[in-house]
Amino acid sequence: MTTGITIGLRFSDGTIAYLQNDDVATGSAGEEILTANQGGDLSQTSGISVGQAYTGKMCTHAFVIAQTQNATTARLLWANFRGPDGAIIVPMQGGILGNAQFLPLYKPVMMQTGVVAYGAWQAASDSAGLIASVDVCSPAKCDNFFVVAVDGTNTELKNKDNATIGQSMNGIVGQQFWARYAGTLGLNENLGGVSAITISAPDGAMKMLLPLATGTIGNTPSATIPVRINQNDSMFVNTDT
Repeated sequence: MTTGITIGLRFSDGTIAYLQNDDVATGSAGEEILTANQGGDLSQTSGISVGQAYTGKMCTHAFVIAQTQNATTARLLWANFRGPDGAIIVPMQGGILGNAQFLPLYKPVMMQTGVVAYGAWQAASDSAGLIASVDVCSPAKCDNFFVVAVDGTNTELKNKDNATIGQSMNGIVGQQFWARYAGTLGLNENLGGVSAITISAPDGAMKMLLPLATGTIGNTPSATIPVRINQNDSMFVNTDT
């Protein structure tokens, strides 16, 4: 079975774009999602990075669907726009087939050559060692953090460049957080761990708790409470599956 990721986009002038990657490898690395034209019935050219295909247009809304052939086990880990420098511009929200929503982006994104759409997924299961993923957004910066969880152990989430939340977003006030975990029975079904992802100060004091967004679907922020991130802050997951 293969798993694909589909992205729908709406631009400020009303233009609609359709992106699809038919076979995305599982895991936190993710793959680029290009324009697509299955069946030849869509008025766009396939196989092009979104920034190149729609240069000069402002993207305001998006949805993402992760779908496994003949199954409903695919779970979105993250999806985002990245700039020409490789930095994450803004996340896109989504879920499994039938649970995605066309939602406004946290902030609009101007399309230009080098802007790309990426997505990652994992199969849902009741097992240890799944990937926890958190999007963090502020007006100054957005980023995504992830890690393979370890049962009964505080495991730190880091971004794609191996930076902690404190290193990546030092001095920034996070305003919206989306947390995901592909466990079919939740993050802490046996109650020996912690039922939310935590952001902690260096002395261990908790600064934020992030419950899973809508049971791994990910369309609703886990938290919209502002949190100032300092250089030595950390973000942890502690499962008991």
